[in-house]
Amino acid sequence: MSVQQGLKSLAETNPNFSNTGVETAITAANIGFVTKTKTLNYLVDINSTLTDTQKTTIQASLNIHPYLNAGRYLQDLSNHTYKILDGSLGEVDEGDPIPTFLDLLSAVDAIQGLYLSLYGAEASTVSKGVDDYFGTLRQTMNDKLNEIKNAVQTITNASLATDTAFQNATQALIDFVNALGDSTTLDTSTLNSLLSAYESAANNFNTTLSGAAYYSQKTILVNNRTAIVSQIATEVANLGSVRTYSESLANLSSYQGLASNSKIRDLIGKSAQTTEWKDYYENYETRFAQLNAKYENTAGDSENENIINNELTQRGLPDVKDYTDLRAVAAKASRDERLSTIKFNGRTIAEIIKDSCVQLGIDIKGLNVYGQSEDLLKNMNEYDRESIRTELNLHQESNTLS
Repeated sequence: MSVQQGLKSLAETNPNFSNTGVETAITAANIGFVTKTKTLNYLVDINSTLTDTQKTTIQASLNIHPYLNAGRYLQDLSNHTYKILDGSLGEVDEGDPIPTFLDLLSAVDAIQGLYLSLYGAEASTVSKGVDDYFGTLRQTMNDKLNEIKNAVQTITNASLATDTAFQNATQALIDFVNALGDSTTLDTSTLNSLLSAYESAANNFNTTLSGAAYYSQKTILVNNRTAIVSQIATEVANLGSVRTYSESLANLSSYQGLASNSKIRDLIGKSAQTTEWKDYYENYETRFAQLNAKYENTAGDSENENIINNELTQRGLPDVKDYTDLRAVAAKASRDERLSTIKFNGRTIAEIIKDSCVQLGIDIKGLNVYGQSEDLLKNMNEYDRESIRTELNLHQESNTLS
């Protein structure tokens, strides 16, 4: 059953999905020296004069202190969340259409249910949760961006000379890239000189921020950059294999469903070459028979004793409580599967009790028939309890994912 209120209005409109929430947080953090680095990275990315090798060289210099090149990961975050929405990060085979955002959402939703069903744990425990695919778009990094904004604002408010020099060196590179025409106008010597000046300014700025006065701000910038870059990398990897992973879980679930057919189960068990698959299908019938709904226990070990006591009561056990009732004790012994080799016919009650004790390894030295009966009854009653405990354990083992 789904909520009906608002459904008609929803059906008559378009969601207009966007990454505006992330862009707003990025814009707020785009202050001070961050603005310069973001502009520079954008211009380098779109420039058609620079070769890929030259762009790589520039990026190497900009990343001499990666946390200072904040514009890089802000730009990457913006691009990344946009690509989630247009589906271009989704897994595709040659000739296949790019998946839609809905396709990706559906695949990830399926993964959550399938993983929980198959492994008894949330998919997030293996970095396959919803946020491991869409965390950035769900704005899980926005708090990090806000911390970056506050840290940069504190640094900017200090009007540091090394900050000014760093921004000037970055601006010089911006001006150089903006002025590029065709490849003949690219002066490699000038570019190298500007990159050297940038690295020198970045080193000096880093030295200032490494001091006690700004160390906490630097730590935030370093750690939050790592978190954002790592989150992007996780989502790219997961979305790039989302269909394969979803299909692998669906296939495994389908194989599991086939286990209820005895002939197919036998076929799979005989055809599979891995030990784990043979174990599951060859032992399925035995383990299925061990399942018993009355042994369901969601409270843990503390509830097991109550389950055992309830089951004993339902079975009318202990069926003999008075050890002085020798006839009843002997009769119980005749029903004990452990004593099936003892001949009960034509034997006196005392003989039956004595032989039963010997068979079960009960020490009867110095005990009269009543002492023997008392120890025998204790043993048989405890065996009844342990038999139910064994059934309970087998049920829980068969019902536990492994």
